[in-house]
Amino acid sequence: MMLTPLKPEVLKVDDLSHEARRFRTIVWSFQRNLDLLFKGTGLSAKVDHAALAEAFARWRQKFDQSKHLADVNRNDYVIYAAGLMLRELIVAAPLKASKEEELPSLPGGIDHPLARWPEGYAYTSFCLSVAAAILKELGDDEPMPAEVADDPGFWSSFRENTHEDPETAVGFFDLVCGREPNWAAPGVLWLRKAFADQGKLPRNKA
Repeated sequence: MMLTPLKPEVLKVDDLSHEARRFRTIVWSFQRNLDLLFKGTGLSAKVDHAALAEAFARWRQKFDQSKHLADVNRNDYVIYAAGLMLRELIVAAPLKASKEEELPSLPGGIDHPLARWPEGYAYTSFCLSVAAAILKELGDDEPMPAEVADDPGFWSSFRENTHEDPETAVGFFDLVCGREPNWAAPGVLWLRKAFADQGKLPRNKA
């Protein structure tokens, strides 16, 4: 199953890099991603918009605190910001997926990433789709889902680790994007490899 079905649709949004900072855009695109992702799977999804608003508010606060560093490495910053959004979605848990029937597109007994953790798969799909679309809009290299995203076991590990420590969501998102996480501090921007390689670390890290 394609992990980024939303990307072609959000690419139609004018000035997506700024529109993605608006809650109304998040609500529309989040729901649309669910419609596309769960179509024909036998899964239905219910969205708690209050929890989604909570996730967005926390993400926006963290984004505003770090956006002054975006120009150090614009490409990696977009990936980082998407990873932060993923973290907040996992914490707020605005999505509840339920099975209407057995997944009709999957032969009996075959494992699939979506079946392991529908909510986490949907959150990741949303964040990756938006990040890829923003980078394409900016004329930059887009992240492509790494092979690890096709491994059902990866999603089980993702779920277990973020349940214990939500901060690891940023690192798992890096893995999905084919990047090397900093597991010691996955949510710390200036400790990311792409930023350290620039040789422009901020003096004040408080």
